[in-house]
Amino acid sequence: MSFKTDRLVALFPEVYAAREGDALLHRILDAFGAELVHADTAVKNLLKSHWIDYAKAGGLDGLGALLGVSRRLLPNGTPEGDDTFRPLVRATVSSFIGGGTVESVKGAVRAALGLPYDLDLLKKQLAGPGGKVSQGILDLVAGLAALVQIEEFSPKSEVVLGNASPAVTGSTTALDVNFATIQPVPPRIEWRFTQGGGRHLSLVREDTGTGIISIGEVEVPQDGTLVLAGEGAANFSASIGTTDVTSWFVAADGGSPPALPDVPAGGSKWIFTAARAGEFDHSTFDRNETFDAAAFSVRMEWTRYQPLVFDVVVPYFVSAAVTRILAGTGYESRFKVFQGLSLDAIQKVVDASRAAGVRGMVQYSLSLPGESADKTPWEDHGALDDGNEKGTKDAGLWKFGVDRRGEVHDASESLNVGAFDSALEMHNAVEHFALGGVFNYSVFDGSFGFQ
Repeated sequence: MSFKTDRLVALFPEVYAAREGDALLHRILDAFGAELVHADTAVKNLLKSHWIDYAKAGGLDGLGALLGVSRRLLPNGTPEGDDTFRPLVRATVSSFIGGGTVESVKGAVRAALGLPYDLDLLKKQLAGPGGKVSQGILDLVAGLAALVQIEEFSPKSEVVLGNASPAVTGSTTALDVNFATIQPVPPRIEWRFTQGGGRHLSLVREDTGTGIISIGEVEVPQDGTLVLAGEGAANFSASIGTTDVTSWFVAADGGSPPALPDVPAGGSKWIFTAARAGEFDHSTFDRNETFDAAAFSVRMEWTRYQPLVFDVVVPYFVSAAVTRILAGTGYESRFKVFQGLSLDAIQKVVDASRAAGVRGMVQYSLSLPGESADKTPWEDHGALDDGNEKGTKDAGLWKFGVDRRGEVHDASESLNVGAFDSALEMHNAVEHFALGGVFNYSVFDGSFGFQ
């Protein structure tokens, strides 16, 4: 007998014996009370169906339809249940209100993969009596947490190129750099000389005046590439091929240790200069120098950390990765990766859960540790050398030697410039005979005669 029946019985006088359980009237009133209870329950369920946390079955389907999501298929082809569909619907709400915290994006991706949305709640659900959590549960939660990673401020490699043609006073090129970033970093520079050798080099960031210059009578040879890299003075390095030439450089002020300027968040101009080769008091004329300036090309490369952009990193083989995490935990059958979910669909989930004005990109990780627990073949790229020798057991590779030999076939040309004396002897012999000539005209000192 329900409380509804009690209220109906109280409306009748005692003479009707409505309170007697075996009376016909009492049974009729009890039937009416039960229907009223069902009606109340239906009304309450209708009110709850407006809330994602309480909606069930068709009500939850209706909320999902409003948000544009539907139940996914389990491996056996049947639709998923409320317990896994509810987190997906909840994760989709943020796309309509501009939410999208780091944990909500991770939870949305996990929910899309058929895994728990809230790992803290999962830990409480799996806890034993008194809320005690075993080490196995902690390892399980840690594995699921590491399955989906978010890297804020996605790194992107930027490259700027420049060229300098020979000029009378030297060769110079200026690179304008203007990229948004949240962390200034030094670039890696490849400075290649395509015509003539580079002497008295200078690299300066115009807005700050910082940079490096070369010192002494050093030269980057023609077709040589000078590589500049490193963060700060302690890590600065300069090399030409395999030759370390860090000692060639000092800071632009002429005395401080060399260090590459950082690429700032805003705009900057980088000026590269090489002095004219055949320059008085600088050139040595002991190599293939000319009076033309050196022509060169410059390549600047650095990692830019993009604002308002993040990467979501998930395993490429999701099913195998989940199987490895669940292996031996006793919860292998609790979580299922949905067969209808493609890798491209994860990007749609990220787009639906990210915050307004922020761009999220899905990156897939590929690890090859051997063979997974579900016998999925993996490639093994591990190399092993047991190094066994006579009289040893499992010796391993414990020492090595390096032998390098080289031959030098350099060819050089020299041009001697100077003054040379010369002497000239004349052995010309002239013979002539003249009988006479015209008076007052002939001088008789040449081959002049009457003919």
